[in-house]
Amino acid sequence: MKGKTLLGRYEIIDIIGQGGMAFVYKAKDNLLNRLVAIKVLKSEFNDNEQFIKKFKRESQAAASLSHNNIVSVYDVGVEENHHFIVMEYIAGDTLKEYIQQKGHLTWKETAYIAKQIALALDHAHKNNVIHRDIKPHNILMAEDLVPKVADFGIARAITTSTITLVEETMGSVHYLSPEQARGGFVDERSDLYSLGIVMYEMMTGRVPFDGDSSISVAIKHIQEEIEFLEEDLDHIPEAMEDIVLKLIQKNPEDRYANARELIQDISAAQSGEKVKNQSQNKKGGILPGILPVAKPKAETQQVKRKKEKPIYKKPIFWGAIVLGVALLVVLGTVLANMNRVKDVEVPGVDGLERGEAIAKIEAAGLTYEIDPPENNATIAEDHVIRQTPQSGTTIKEGQVVHLVLSAGPRELEVPNVIGKFEVEGIQELENANFVIKEINRQFNDEHEKDVIYDQNPRPGLLLKEGTEIILYVSKGKDTVIMENYVGQSLETVRNAIAAAGLQVGEIREEASSEFDRGIVLNQEPKANMEVAKNTVVSLTVSQGILKTKTIQIKLKDYVEYDKDEEVPTVPVKVIFIDQTTGSNVVYDRMHKADETVNVELQGLGVQYYQLEIDGQTYNAEIITF
Repeated sequence: MKGKTLLGRYEIIDIIGQGGMAFVYKAKDNLLNRLVAIKVLKSEFNDNEQFIKKFKRESQAAASLSHNNIVSVYDVGVEENHHFIVMEYIAGDTLKEYIQQKGHLTWKETAYIAKQIALALDHAHKNNVIHRDIKPHNILMAEDLVPKVADFGIARAITTSTITLVEETMGSVHYLSPEQARGGFVDERSDLYSLGIVMYEMMTGRVPFDGDSSISVAIKHIQEEIEFLEEDLDHIPEAMEDIVLKLIQKNPEDRYANARELIQDISAAQSGEKVKNQSQNKKGGILPGILPVAKPKAETQQVKRKKEKPIYKKPIFWGAIVLGVALLVVLGTVLANMNRVKDVEVPGVDGLERGEAIAKIEAAGLTYEIDPPENNATIAEDHVIRQTPQSGTTIKEGQVVHLVLSAGPRELEVPNVIGKFEVEGIQELENANFVIKEINRQFNDEHEKDVIYDQNPRPGLLLKEGTEIILYVSKGKDTVIMENYVGQSLETVRNAIAAAGLQVGEIREEASSEFDRGIVLNQEPKANMEVAKNTVVSLTVSQGILKTKTIQIKLKDYVEYDKDEEVPTVPVKVIFIDQTTGSNVVYDRMHKADETVNVELQGLGVQYYQLEIDGQTYNAEIITF
């Protein structure tokens, strides 16, 4: 494939990878002058008509997705039985390679990456696209360590037509949801299960289940619960453990209902808050109807955080009962006193300036705490992004309201979109969190129609996200329709050409049978042609109307012959010599040597003519018109 050009546009540069279903190539889009990645299906899929149809349909659905954390799909095509997808080219490593390089990631980095993957899934799920093959191999790390999810929709075509649990699927089976392993119904919660496995691997450096075959790994996903080792929990906060354990519940009903819930909990974990959507059951268990697989040996058995014997078996159990009774008495007293504290409705302070928000909270008889600030493109610096508890909640007087203030928008580098088509440039700027303020369209001789030829502010500047950008888009070359200048005076035509934004080029003169001197006889380009501004126009101008004069040639003065013999026939040529246009044969015939030949000549002013009779050329003679 190297060196081949697909659809006359995509030039294959080199192979950059392959999987069970396709080869991936680095290529150049010669139309838009950019690098792309092209995934070409392996030949064994070409004869599966059902798969090819589904592959095209799902790829086109994926192409409709537009998100900063999703690898863009630009095109889908087929050439010479090569079915392929054209995608955004990402120069970085896969998440799998990134994990292998670092051993394992910190929980904070895991939260950062997982949150962006969840944002990608949230966008896709809202557009009714399920990925079905979330794994670190399908997540590309851009140069700024922004994760981008690839291969949306492709797995659906594969799973419905081609996948069997063999060695080729080992990479995917480690992240397979139980319902996928059983061949059951798949929805957005299946993607969330796979993301949970990816998060587990990011924080521990290993997948939770492994085996000699893909079938054995798939069965473990169905039967065995996933747990963390005690050594893992030394660097993983409980909030992150809770998030992962909820994601990897065997029953989809016990997982997060959607990616948005997951994003909320990851944000809470990043802020040090307790997650809101905790799993009601941290134990995975075995699904009914499946024979259990033998448990690992004791020395390798994974264990949960602080797993203890039932408390009723401990010696202190009965002492705790006595202590509990005493605590109930104290608790009753506290509750009684609490009942005397006034209930207060939490005021709404979202969007307010810090001082105004604090004053409003204190006026309601409550206290406040300022949590770590967050960047925000729409809420001004030092204004409230959100509050906890929310507005309208009833709490006791004196309790705390937590405030998260805006640190203002981030400073980001303005992308360079000059030379890109308008649609592509707008998408790139909006994905970078800039706002298109205005689009100016002008004619431009250097850029084709709909291509951006300038932008303001200039590319490369560090500006706050949300900054407004003005784009200048080419309307193509400015064109005019050629007028008919024939029959007009040269002076008039010069002025008309300049007024139309054109240029006067070469001016030739020649005699005319129709137009007086100084009148335009011909033009290039011709009338009614569409030409670009500044096109050079060539003109032919009349030297004056041609006049006619007859010359008389007595052949006996030029040809000698014996009078007693038959009169010979001789060739007669007249060559007209115009001082402007040069020599031209105007008469060439055979005549008897005793004839008198009359030849009409046309010209202007003083010209010359030359006779050639019976092969002999005579001196040029002057003729005045």
